Amino acid sequence: MKILRYVTFLAISLFFATALHTQGWQRAYPDTDGGLAFFREAKPTPDGGFIAVGTRSLPTGAVRDYLHLKKTDAVGAVQWEYSYREGAIGQDAGLGVVLAPGDGYYALGTTSADGWQFSILLLRLDAMGDTLWTRSYAYQDTLATNLGGYDVTDDGGLILAGSVTTPDSTNGAYLLKIDAAGNKLWEKFYGWPGNNPYPVMEDIVQLDDGGYIAAGQWDSYQIPRLVRFDAQGDTLWTKSFQFSTGDELWAVRPAHGGGFIACGSATGFAGYSAVVVRTDDMGNEIWHKFHARNTKAVDIELTPDGGYVLAGSLDNYIWYPTTTSGFLIKIDDNGTLLWHRDFTNPESGFNRLGSVELTPDGGFIVAGESRWTPFLAKTDGNGFAITNWLQGKVFRDEVENCSYDAGETGLEEWIVRVEGGGLIQYATTTDNGEYNILVDTGEYTLTLLPTNALWTACELSVTHSLQSFYDTTQVDFAVAALTDCPLMQVDVSTPFLRRCFDNTYTIRYCNEGTVTAQDAAVEVQLDPHLSLQSAELPFTNLGSNLYSFELGDVPFDTCGIFQFTAYLDCDSTVLGQTHCVEAHILPDTLCIDTISNMALIEAEVLCEGDSIHFSLRNVGGTGMNNASEYIVIEDDVMYMNAPFELGVGESLHFSRRANGLTYRLEAPRLPDSNSGQYVSSTIEGCGFGPGGGISTGFVNQFSLFPNDGFTDIECRENIGAYDPNDKQALPVGYGDAHYLKPGTDIEYHIRFQNTGTDTAFTVVVRDTLSPWLAPASVKPGASSHGYRWALSGENVLTFTFDNIMLPDSNANEPASHGFVKFLISQRPGNPLGMRIENSAAIYFDFNAPVITNTVFHTLGENFIRVVNDVEPGAGPARIRVKAYPNPFAERATLAVEGLDIETGTFLLYHIDGRLARRLHFRGQQFELEADGLPGGVYIFQVWANQKMVGNGKLVVGE
Repeated sequence: MKILRYVTFLAISLFFATALHTQGWQRAYPDTDGGLAFFREAKPTPDGGFIAVGTRSLPTGAVRDYLHLKKTDAVGAVQWEYSYREGAIGQDAGLGVVLAPGDGYYALGTTSADGWQFSILLLRLDAMGDTLWTRSYAYQDTLATNLGGYDVTDDGGLILAGSVTTPDSTNGAYLLKIDAAGNKLWEKFYGWPGNNPYPVMEDIVQLDDGGYIAAGQWDSYQIPRLVRFDAQGDTLWTKSFQFSTGDELWAVRPAHGGGFIACGSATGFAGYSAVVVRTDDMGNEIWHKFHARNTKAVDIELTPDGGYVLAGSLDNYIWYPTTTSGFLIKIDDNGTLLWHRDFTNPESGFNRLGSVELTPDGGFIVAGESRWTPFLAKTDGNGFAITNWLQGKVFRDEVENCSYDAGETGLEEWIVRVEGGGLIQYATTTDNGEYNILVDTGEYTLTLLPTNALWTACELSVTHSLQSFYDTTQVDFAVAALTDCPLMQVDVSTPFLRRCFDNTYTIRYCNEGTVTAQDAAVEVQLDPHLSLQSAELPFTNLGSNLYSFELGDVPFDTCGIFQFTAYLDCDSTVLGQTHCVEAHILPDTLCIDTISNMALIEAEVLCEGDSIHFSLRNVGGTGMNNASEYIVIEDDVMYMNAPFELGVGESLHFSRRANGLTYRLEAPRLPDSNSGQYVSSTIEGCGFGPGGGISTGFVNQFSLFPNDGFTDIECRENIGAYDPNDKQALPVGYGDAHYLKPGTDIEYHIRFQNTGTDTAFTVVVRDTLSPWLAPASVKPGASSHGYRWALSGENVLTFTFDNIMLPDSNANEPASHGFVKFLISQRPGNPLGMRIENSAAIYFDFNAPVITNTVFHTLGENFIRVVNDVEPGAGPARIRVKAYPNPFAERATLAVEGLDIETGTFLLYHIDGRLARRLHFRGQQFELEADGLPGGVYIFQVWANQKMVGNGKLVVGE
């Protein structure tokens, strides 16, 4: 839907690898300026994404090569990118990237302003990609100092290895040790005069003793060596290897169980092959193995299972053939091949990998290029990356030909369910109605989930089979209106309420109908202790703390938000008291009449003077066909439950003395249907208890059911101290176990605050939903700032606040807060006793996430406590109903004290609500026979003069 304020909604697909079901991906990143580029290396980042470095070349005549970085999210979507010295003439290259201490990154490469004299380049960037400082390093007056490999050292600094070429043609290997600030600690040059063209260290790793192991060329061309250095860069030993007529080693690591393992290529008259060599601690060869013809392995990593994974290509990574394919190879500790995975580009036939890195989920991130286009792939632990796309468009079929025609409107925030491969996954449409989702090969059923009953589609479900890799299937959904009708929704919320302060409320409204809602408005009823201070929209005071905000015309498939501030009074409130704000949106009519021929109940509880008045009204088109039941809960105790039956326009009224307790009246909204809908009304703080206080903390233990679908109620306790990054759930649930009935919807409220030291540009809230919740039922709600949301994978809900510019709490504490909330339903058939848990991860820019607290609910029934003594009548007389003996085996006597009953009715219910016995009696006392009643707990009610005068609990013994 199009947002009228802040940002436009866009969809984002998020996929997470798990041990059982891994969602991989491959992405290429074409240059918008026509540049040619490749990635040399990629690393995981603390926020679950990745940072990649490489070289970008612009075709401008003069040489313009840049060290280039891209920061992506968990599925490879670019979050920011950076080119060093962009626009300048020069020849730079990006070779490595690593997480810096604290946060941010080191980016490494080479730099040359003239293409002749080269230096090693080191950049220090913050988490947003902004440059903190730069350093360049050259050995004395050399012609070229180039970087080959690097490693992070124990002191937080770096060890750099490469090569040096001097003006007198002396070539040699080079080591440089720097600290975390980029200061040079020491350097070593290992030179050989004469024509030795490639004395370069391609890789280096610090060892446990503080020394180093390096791989590359040493003193002889195409005779690679391993070189062992001490902590100061002095050579301890070198070992050369000759596998064929021309060999190279590109990477080295300490091996499982001791010694070293290195990879590279071996070239002979018959071609070349990737080679792996295993040595002991002194570099003596234990074995070497060749893998695949015409391949070169450029990187190697240890795997947790005692094996190794190698990355490379079907040709040299540095040179550029016309056709090549990247690969991953997995070997065991003896060099035996376990699997081989190719990464090909079916359009260009050209892919190449430059690095492989383990990811926290046990998979791999690989970097390279796809025909001069930077390339990343995320795989599972077996090297598989998903390569197939299901994509399409959800649009309004205005021509009604079931196909997309130019100019037809794409529908935003519609959910497409994809079922196949043993999974159910979801995608959300963007602002132009487009969706996409990565899947493996196999058969998939795509189902469009209409937002409401006003819409229909030419086809709601489509099945497609994907039998090959790199397949893209287009599945469009043509949607038409069943009737021309607006359908307005409203949501109101605030992050917290504080006494004696202004508090900011957000109203979010949407038109989910099929036509424009004309002259729309929101009426807001404030709690008596709140006073309106200001608003972003003009408003009209309707009296009694009721205000109207004019929205104007709201197009279909459109949402908007506005905010207002309200002051919460100090003197008339107590800490922990609950304050409710009710928002009602207009127009509030249903164009499809589904309830005019049904009984429709409204509930109301009012505080007037020293009394609380309860009422139920039938505002539907017919009378109730059968008696139903309402309940009244006093704090956390079942105060009364009783049957009622109302004709058209009839009401039921009863009262009680105000005593400072919290009362909730609840009844079925559509009593003659199985809709499961309820209405409720709750009041807190009417009158005072014996000590002059009121009870608090009970309003939100149950759902707040408004009387219609065009109203939202936000009830929130005022607070003192609070956790700035937390998750709350409404209803809270009953008791310490937070009991809810199966089928109860849950509203989650996530609060965040920037407690860092600088402005947060982007905030992402990622919620992995409980398996007991229904992902497709999610309804995004009010928030502090504009957001875009997406449902993806099996159960991942993401809210992204772009350009939020959230100040840190030290600079502007009131503006440093934010929140978002959403409503979600339970899955059908959830079992009793099940615990529904939920937490969220909050990402501020590219920092590691803040994990909220875990909220939980327990599913149950009949969990509300029941008492025997009640006094539902108003006035001075106190009515008591007593039952004795209790428990009883044969008969029990029930006595009504404080009321002379001419004709009364006694109702006895099983604990599950089924009626067990109905008796009529006269006078103040009668007997109940146990004949035919199974042993157990029962609930009774006593009625007189069309009012319930008492209820309680009876136990029938065996």
